Amino acid sequence: MKVLVREISYTYENEVEPVISDLSLAVESASVHAIVGPNGCGKTTLLRVIAGLAEPTRGRVDFVGERRHDNMTAIVFQEPRLLPHWTVERNIAIGPEFGSRPQTLYERIRDFYTKQVGLGSHRAHKPHELSMGQQTMAGLGRGLAHDSEVILLDEPFAHVDALQRTRMRLEFETHWRLEPVTVILVTHDVEEAVTMSDRVSVMRGVPGPLLGTVEVAAPRPRSEVAVDHPALLEAVSDVWALLERA
Repeated sequence: MKVLVREISYTYENEVEPVISDLSLAVESASVHAIVGPNGCGKTTLLRVIAGLAEPTRGRVDFVGERRHDNMTAIVFQEPRLLPHWTVERNIAIGPEFGSRPQTLYERIRDFYTKQVGLGSHRAHKPHELSMGQQTMAGLGRGLAHDSEVILLDEPFAHVDALQRTRMRLEFETHWRLEPVTVILVTHDVEEAVTMSDRVSVMRGVPGPLLGTVEVAAPRPRSEVAVDHPALLEAVSDVWALLERA
């Protein structure tokens, strides 16, 4: 599913100045597209607009392509936002639980995604029994299990240690290669943005159009690409150059 953001502007209630102004973005179908930028430039707000959780002041978002999944978007927030009285596995499978799938299929989906994010041995735990990193992984599993055309990731690994972050990137790429949906990733980590993505767009520090988009020419799977691959190093350098302007 291709995502077309067309001249979006957004102003918070009771504010005069927009946090996003005249922003256009094209995200190719079945690609991973990262968005970076300074704090307060509207990255999370842009995800909320794409997800339909916030109505833009001006402009619109179009989804172009053949619908293959039950839901148009799934969003993984920086904070896990798990239901405290539900088990890990039920939190992860909240989307399929309220869908139309047969019980046996629901159970297979629930079990698969609980194991995929490394929480199989914690499946019966409640959120307060997990570390913040484990809660983050449960939130990611919930987003993956939601069966959507577009997955929106808002700093998904912010609360995960370096080792888990690397493992989760690999797990995510494995899932994406099996089911290549469209992914939009917001992150402050330039190396993470480049390593995971096909393209990286840089937002300004003040409202306005994007500063630019950098193509990441490194081959996939990225797990088989050295961190010092010339295409990765070039993309990181180009993104940093745009951020300096931001």
